[in-house]
Amino acid sequence: MQIYVIDQTRIRMAAFEEEGMDITLESEALYFSAMHMFVAALGRCTFAVMEDYSMRLDVDTDDISIDLSWEYASKPTRISQIRMLIHWAELPDSRLKAVQRAAHLCTLHSTLQDCVEIETLVHNDLPLDQ
Repeated sequence: MQIYVIDQTRIRMAAFEEEGMDITLESEALYFSAMHMFVAALGRCTFAVMEDYSMRLDVDTDDISIDLSWEYASKPTRISQIRMLIHWAELPDSRLKAVQRAAHLCTLHSTLQDCVEIETLVHNDLPLDQ
């Protein structure tokens, strides 16, 4: 998978079928942050749904790329909006709306839309496996 970090709030993902993860930074001032990783996880999860859908259509997924951008809100600081643009040249026009609906069926889409309870515990002892 290839991830291009375009700026601090924008990435492009492509070559999902390639082994490993290659991260390219558009400038030396950029770095792959936790926010990039979070949004990339959403893109990868959405691609999995597209891949499944492609098997039903017998359409190749090699040319799929996904552009993701996001905005921040404050109090508390958080990602307030994510915009995802899926580019799939092989997709027939007659399937555009169906694939758009399917894209919302990925597990992370559902999790983010319904929120998730997070429990955080802090310990000062060693993990049991050490």
